[in-house]
Amino acid sequence: MPLIREYDAVKDLYKLCADRDLVMARIGYSDSDQIQGIVRGAACFGRERGLKKVPIGIFATVGHYIMQQLPRYLSSDHRLPSEGGDPAEYRRRCFRNGRLAAGFLEILTDPADSDFGHVHVTHHYDHGHHTLPGGIVSQNELLREPEFLDLFSSVMFDDTHSPFDRNVEHSIAYKKLLEVSRRRKVLEGCLEEVAAGGQGLEKSDFTDPHKIVEYLDRTGFDLVVPNIGTESIHAKAVGVQWQVLEQIHKLGVGHRLIVHGFSSIRTLSVPEQRRLGALGVVGMNAWSYIPQAIGPALLERSELIRKYKDAQKGYPVGFDAQGNPHYNPSKDANVFFGPVLDQVRDLKVKLIAESVYEILKNLGYDRLAA
Repeated sequence: MPLIREYDAVKDLYKLCADRDLVMARIGYSDSDQIQGIVRGAACFGRERGLKKVPIGIFATVGHYIMQQLPRYLSSDHRLPSEGGDPAEYRRRCFRNGRLAAGFLEILTDPADSDFGHVHVTHHYDHGHHTLPGGIVSQNELLREPEFLDLFSSVMFDDTHSPFDRNVEHSIAYKKLLEVSRRRKVLEGCLEEVAAGGQGLEKSDFTDPHKIVEYLDRTGFDLVVPNIGTESIHAKAVGVQWQVLEQIHKLGVGHRLIVHGFSSIRTLSVPEQRRLGALGVVGMNAWSYIPQAIGPALLERSELIRKYKDAQKGYPVGFDAQGNPHYNPSKDANVFFGPVLDQVRDLKVKLIAESVYEILKNLGYDRLAA
C-alpha cells in the first residue's frame, strides 16, 4: 500500500530516489490539514507528469524539546513529562494521535484512490531523543514502545547530547533492542546537534566526514544526518558547506545522507538543490517554512474575511488578485457558513500543496518519469 512501513519496502523507496540522484522530500506535519496539503501537492505534481509512483516522506517529532508535532495533532495543550506532565496521559495522547495520523495517511493514499493513490509515503519519527540537553535520558519519547513504532516507517535516533563514542554505543544498543522486539525500522542517526532554536549550531562544528563513515560502519544504521550548515538560527541561513558533502561523497558513503534546514536549502539555486542528490543526500526535511511563511498568510485571510463582512451579503467567499472581496448571494448553508468554517482551512491546504509542488519541481522529481 502507498503508506510504506515495512523495512524492505521503505529501503526500496529510498533506492528509487538514490538511483536517480534524487533527494526525497520529507515534509513535517502537526495536523491533518498539513498532511492533506503535502499529499495533495505531491499528487498534483505526479498527475501532471503521468508518474505512477511519487515517493515522499511525512514526518513528525514526538518529544523534541524545542517543538513537539505529534502531541499537537488535535490540540496544543500538552505538557511534556520532563516539564511536569502526566506520563500516562502524555503516552495516551501520543498513541492516539499517532494512530489518527497513520490511519489518515492510509485512507488518503489508498491504492484505489484516483486522486492520491499514486503517492507513496513513508511516515518518519523525527528527532527521537535518547538524551536531552545535559545528557539526561529523555522521558518524552516513545522510542522503546514497539506498538508505537509500528505506526512509523523509520526512526531518527537522536543521541546528539552524548559524546560521539557514547552516541555510537547507544545507537548500537537501540538497533539491537528493535531487532529483539522484531521491529525492524529504517534507522537514521545524527552525530552532533543540528540547530534547533539556536542551541546546537552554536556549540558544534560542521560534521567531520570521517565520523560519518565511522558512525555508519559501527552502528549499522541506514541513514545519517550531517551538520553541513543548512540549519538556521531564526531562519537566518548559514550556508551549505559543500566541501563537507564532497568529502563524504569521496569516502564512498553513497546515498545515505539526510539534510535538515529547508530554510537554507530553498535559498539555493535549482541546480544547487539538485546537486545535493548527486553528493549522496537522499532525503531532506522541511517544515518550519509552514508556520513561518504560510501561517501569516492564513492570519491575513482571517482578518480580511472579518474586515469585509457585509450586513446584507454576509462574509466574502473569496478575494481577487488585488484583495477585493467577492460574495455569493446564494442562501445555501454551505455558502453562508463556508467562509467562516472552510475558507482558511482550504487556503492552508492549497498553500501547502503549492509549496510541496514547488519543492518537488526544484529537487528534480521529473526524473521519475524516465
